[in-house]
Amino acid sequence: MSGVSESGSANTRTLREASARLRRILTVAAVVLVVGEALWCLIGGARGAVARPLGTLPAAVGSTTVLLAATWWFLDRMVRSGMGVLVVWMAGGYLGKVAILAVALLGGRALGLDIRVIGLSLIAAILVGMLAEATVLAQARILAVEPMRGDSTDRS
Repeated sequence: MSGVSESGSANTRTLREASARLRRILTVAAVVLVVGEALWCLIGGARGAVARPLGTLPAAVGSTTVLLAATWWFLDRMVRSGMGVLVVWMAGGYLGKVAILAVALLGGRALGLDIRVIGLSLIAAILVGMLAEATVLAQARILAVEPMRGDSTDRS
């Protein structure tokens, strides 16, 4: 019986470590994306290729940062919750990210900002977030199947 609780706590600990690792990776990714967005807006704005670069830049930076933070936040909440609400956190995470995408693009369009910069930045953030999440979770050493409490493995 203690083996069940040990394996469950080991999985929980491993998943929390994976969540912390994902947060570090997404922080670095956010910095890289922000630098790319700044260069795009400043260089493109100087050449006339980006409409309203000083308004587009904060919108792009804010939306990608919020999207990457949401990627980590939903995974962290999913890890800290029980298996019964796993699907709820997954669905909520997808809906939350779609809402961030929609608000950023529709808000940017309504404000007359260059939504190409915002849209491509968000696509890059989504791809980076998915890749980082999949890689971190695939590398986590967790038990695929946990024995049920009180269930004996000896059935003779």
